[in-house]
Amino acid sequence: MHPRLLKTFLAVTRSRNVTRAAEAVNLAQSSVSDQIQSLEAELGAALFTRSKSGLDLTPAGLALKPIAEELLRLDGEARAAVLAAAGRSSEALTIGALETIASARLAPWLPAFQAGHPEITVRMKVADSGTLRHLLEDGDIDVAFCFERQGGAKDARLARRTIGAEQLVLVAAPGQDTAPRDLADLAALRFVATEPGC
Repeated sequence: MHPRLLKTFLAVTRSRNVTRAAEAVNLAQSSVSDQIQSLEAELGAALFTRSKSGLDLTPAGLALKPIAEELLRLDGEARAAVLAAAGRSSEALTIGALETIASARLAPWLPAFQAGHPEITVRMKVADSGTLRHLLEDGDIDVAFCFERQGGAKDARLARRTIGAEQLVLVAAPGQDTAPRDLADLAALRFVATEPGC
């Protein structure tokens, strides 16, 4: 199984949609469909079924998912070990970030980093927090800058460091009589929110 096919499989697994998976892995929708069909043909089993809510994993797909994640992790480790043994580094850094962090925090920092390390090619991937975590787990990015709730669930496979805190502010419509006192009050109101996963 080629790592490229496994990355595409995991992208479809996460998004449950070929179009969104194609965007995540920078491929045409037809290429994603072709790669899934190739993987299914190679394994001799269907990996997805269609439902009203999207693509669902079959029992074969469920069995493949944790193995695909581990194989991609090992692939990344193997490449890094070979480069290190040969006395070379990958000389590329792929940074994932929320749009607000990329523009407000990283944009002023990147020129100085590039000036100090001209041998490193820096690539940026802007996405929501959920997508960034998946890209990091799959080895598609080297580091992710995103927001996280204090006390949130931790993944032992990933190193984390808090580099700053942002205050959240509730902005109410003009004429709003009273500000919500707690989450129950807030839940009763209509409000604008970002997309799922952010």
